[in-house]
Amino acid sequence: MKIHTSLRTFLITLILLITVRLNSDAQNMPLSVKNIFFEKQKQNLKDTISKRIGAESPFIVGYNYNPVTNSESNHPYFKENKWTKGSLVYQGLVYNLEGFKYDIEIDKLIYLSYGHDNTMNGVALDENFIGEFSILNSTFRYYRNLKNEAGRKLKTGYYEVVYDGKLKFLVRSEKSKTMNDYSSLTDLFLLKNETLIGISSMRKLVSELKDKEKTIKEFIKNNSLTLNKSDYSSASRVLKFYENL
Repeated sequence: MKIHTSLRTFLITLILLITVRLNSDAQNMPLSVKNIFFEKQKQNLKDTISKRIGAESPFIVGYNYNPVTNSESNHPYFKENKWTKGSLVYQGLVYNLEGFKYDIEIDKLIYLSYGHDNTMNGVALDENFIGEFSILNSTFRYYRNLKNEAGRKLKTGYYEVVYDGKLKFLVRSEKSKTMNDYSSLTDLFLLKNETLIGISSMRKLVSELKDKEKTIKEFIKNNSLTLNKSDYSSASRVLKFYENL
């Protein structure tokens, strides 16, 4: 992984400037003074880098995280066990970055952060600061206080936003470790009138759009659309068509 281009350029420039200054100022210094001068400049460099990283990456709020690296298939992450590009929203600003994984088991976005000494550290980002992020062509949003049709409170956490209109189609993915393997659970929902409705099939989705049911059925038939827990992309097409009628 690479440090962001602007930060990397800044560091190279800063190091060159300090090197020039060291060569210029230290020519006639005694050795003991040179060592003190060098250590002072080195600490100034570390402090400057730390401030710069903090300014460019203010979203790094969370706790240290040790990534699972020993398997490409048996892991707690969304889709794949690889550091990938993505984006996140922090205080209304979008940051496009490299070095993301989404740990579904603990429901945390993981960021590969570089320290001032170029060490790499996994950080489980705090969901109270990261309300939304995108990774591997999917967008996730943190939801609280969701309730089902019976008024029962549902799980707080990140939900994949498949369709984001007046109606929203959400997917909740979970993983849990059993012995030496991970089991997966996927639930599909329609967010309608502030109520989360479980959707198990296209038939169930259509039943929630009953005011235009006949037209929706024709659209689904003509486009051979299906809906299940392994392929729910068609939900976006159906809801977009419905809301544009």
